[in-house]
Amino acid sequence: MKLIALCGSARKYGNTSKMLSQVVEGAKSAGAETELINLFDLNYKDCISCFCCKLKNSKSYGHCVVDDDLKPLLRRIEESDAIVLGSPIYYGNLSGQMRSFTDRLLFQYLDYGAKSTGPKPKNFKTALIATMNVNDEIYVARGFENTLTFFAEIMSHTLGSCELLTLTNTVQFDDYSKYVYLMPDIEEKSNRIDKISADNLQKAFDLGVKLIKS
Repeated sequence: MKLIALCGSARKYGNTSKMLSQVVEGAKSAGAETELINLFDLNYKDCISCFCCKLKNSKSYGHCVVDDDLKPLLRRIEESDAIVLGSPIYYGNLSGQMRSFTDRLLFQYLDYGAKSTGPKPKNFKTALIATMNVNDEIYVARGFENTLTFFAEIMSHTLGSCELLTLTNTVQFDDYSKYVYLMPDIEEKSNRIDKISADNLQKAFDLGVKLIKS
């Protein structure tokens, strides 16, 4: 079994990266081969809507043909068994880097109006991890939950079953006194010893195990 984890955060040691690292460790403990990739290390374009992946009876059918750093990565993903995406939430949605990646990953397998989900090589096990500053109440009230649940459903339909794991109320700064931050939770976050609780790290680890063993 092989698991590939993809990080859509520029902070290589931030909350998203730490959660993904725990997923990877969980998968390793279950005997999986793993790879953790930060999308900010790659140079790639958005989907350019060339429709080469939709051409009938062509070698490009079901494959993105844009020749950049994503091309070999998409091939390695096809050889994997589990795909885990991790992204911070900016303005209620995934990071731009992650959205550009998922447009390329998912669109190549889309069949317009077909009952199947296109020419994917297999059913993958997938997961989406989303980290955000907002608390649980805002996560629901402002539609973050609906947006992420819908995207997880798209992943399930296109790639295979998808688990959604969210980390809310994150600590963003090492020293809040250096930044303009006027939210009422500043004191609590400033004094929090661990940026991510042991319980949340364990949830990420357990997710990695589940993706390999289930």
